[in-house]
Amino acid sequence: MPPPTNLVLLPQAETRTAEIRTVDTLVDLARGGAAGGAAGLVASAAMNGFQSLVTPLFQPSGSTPPATEQAAQRAAVLVSRSGIRSTDRTASGTFVHYVIGTATGVIYGAMAETRPGVTRWQGLAFGLAAATLIDQIAVPLAGLARPPWRYTVRTHLYGYASHLVFGLVTEQVRKVLRRRKEAAAMPRSGITLEDVALPLLIGLVNGQRTMSPPAAVAIVAAGNGLALGQAPLSLLGSKWTGAIMSAAAIGEFVADKQPGIPARISMPGLAGRAMGGALAGAASARPGKALFSAAVATGGALAGAYISYRMRIALARAMGRDRPVAFAEDAIAIAGSAALAGYSVLRHKQREARERTLLAA
Repeated sequence: MPPPTNLVLLPQAETRTAEIRTVDTLVDLARGGAAGGAAGLVASAAMNGFQSLVTPLFQPSGSTPPATEQAAQRAAVLVSRSGIRSTDRTASGTFVHYVIGTATGVIYGAMAETRPGVTRWQGLAFGLAAATLIDQIAVPLAGLARPPWRYTVRTHLYGYASHLVFGLVTEQVRKVLRRRKEAAAMPRSGITLEDVALPLLIGLVNGQRTMSPPAAVAIVAAGNGLALGQAPLSLLGSKWTGAIMSAAAIGEFVADKQPGIPARISMPGLAGRAMGGALAGAASARPGKALFSAAVATGGALAGAYISYRMRIALARAMGRDRPVAFAEDAIAIAGSAALAGYSVLRHKQREARERTLLAA
């Protein structure tokens, strides 16, 4: 006598449910981290503005030079064996401030997805934790500031007040970006914020390196991680395409370090980045949004080319050498391409899992 049908289907249903939960959690972590990073960037600017207003009131006795400038100087010496020019130290310290604020926001945003308790007191608890862990512990241990007991009470109040503003603004911006996460997780026929943000980020990365995002998308597509539909996008699903594009990306990394290479903002450079961005953007789009994503990614690639070109010139001038900046740019292009292509796969798997659940119901 055959076993009851429900006993056969139950393990399959449990497996399907576990798969959906796992994918949903990963997608939420990615979205939360992105929202937190954007919120941390905005909060860093708010923190700077607050400090400029209250510095005359608190009169803090901070490190000289500031810890952020010392961190930038150490990084420059480590990478290029030469320090940052004195005229660029203030700008480099500001850059480090924003990088740390954004990175802290990414961690906070991801944690908020699975540990809502970190958002208590409207983000003020996060601000207190950031002030204690970063200013009071990490910075002195790194040798970038004196021990906490060697600063005045006013200085400590100034630091905690600044981080309370940082935490409060981070949480408010994060909430706005993630307010409708349940609705955003469901398929939509219209244009969503994610439909704009994902190809825009892909385009910005493409502005640094022409072949990195298309190669990353081709690699995940070859592993059946994306549904690319009909030609010409379906060609990206070939393992040969992934191998060829990966080789081209490596060749681009090598060529970028050679003298006499045309600037990325020249017409050939812009054309290549625009085409690479359009291809990667269209391939990573959800069904029905390929042309829209290609257009957004193309614009992002053109903007990314100009932004990254100016930043590379400024950083190379500040450090006195271009090669370390070029290698850092390679690393950003690789990591960014891999992260965005990986997120595209997660989003595709989420759609597939939900469709299977609806069909099974």
